[in-house]
Amino acid sequence: MTQKYALFFAVQNLLLLLQPLSAPHKTCLNRCSLDGLYNAILFFFGNKIIMKVLHLYLIFLIALFSVSCNNSRGKKASQGKLSQSKSDVLKVAVMPTLDCLPLYLAQERGLFHTDSLDVKLLFYTAQMDCDTAVLRGHVDVVVTDLVRAERMKSQGLNLQYLTSTNLFWQLFSNRSARIKTIKQLGDKMVAVTRFSGTDYLLTTLVDSSKLKNEVFHIQINDINVRLKMLLNNEIDAAFLPEPQATMARKNNHYMLLDTRDKQVELGVMAFNSKKVGSKRKRMLLNTFVKVYSQACDSLNANGIQPYRDILKKYYQLDDKVIQMLPNLKYKKVAMPRENDIQRAKQF
Repeated sequence: MTQKYALFFAVQNLLLLLQPLSAPHKTCLNRCSLDGLYNAILFFFGNKIIMKVLHLYLIFLIALFSVSCNNSRGKKASQGKLSQSKSDVLKVAVMPTLDCLPLYLAQERGLFHTDSLDVKLLFYTAQMDCDTAVLRGHVDVVVTDLVRAERMKSQGLNLQYLTSTNLFWQLFSNRSARIKTIKQLGDKMVAVTRFSGTDYLLTTLVDSSKLKNEVFHIQINDINVRLKMLLNNEIDAAFLPEPQATMARKNNHYMLLDTRDKQVELGVMAFNSKKVGSKRKRMLLNTFVKVYSQACDSLNANGIQPYRDILKKYYQLDDKVIQMLPNLKYKKVAMPRENDIQRAKQF
């Protein structure tokens, strides 16, 4: 019975030795397990030759345990470095609109991945999804419009402007609806994004036109879905940015309004100052702005036609649509105009 008990005790201590342990009892418990295992086997076998073998086996177990501890410490250290490297990445929420083209150009030409800068673009097809990402802290920078940005600021987000952008919209009516003027929009459905630049523009447009019948603001946030609804005759009219506006024009839908004629500039790029609070992140942000400015200069110098590879990759455009795109000019980095900010605040 004594020998059986010793064997059971040896096996029990061996299992205890090999199971994962948590600090601060790891060292103490494993030493107790080694001592118990050693004494039990010594009692059970009692042979000098066997004991020498067991001595070597125990030394092997101790060495194995040491390597395991070192690997654990090394894993924690590598995880710490990985966490630190993630914090050194500037995350930017973007849309499939041409105001984001300088960012795609910088991405494709490797300007966002250097020793002094690492930028990750996160892609969304709805402006509200971009804004939700920055509200929840998933991104540092967002490409949006002033109406959306001022609304987020009113909700407590520490949002600061980096630069205005060349974002604009065109209002298209469905060709089957036979709407040729703004006054014909009464009792019609117009696709917009709620609490956004398009919502503001439609509201001011209707108020100034003094329509007799109500115009229905239909919330279609996904810009690609909005375009498809217009192309499939599922909506009376829709506000579209580029390149979606060119795709509507290609399919013979009628343009009622170009917001550039209204002298309203609502496009903006902003950052969460709480997320970009560290010295390292501020340095990344400054470098990011410089690279963005360089990309804008390249587009202004060369036009957008030479970058067909980028237009096809990020916008899924064919050659015919690319050929029809307007020759856009990209602004130098500058803060949004105060009168545009005030318009957005008052909406």
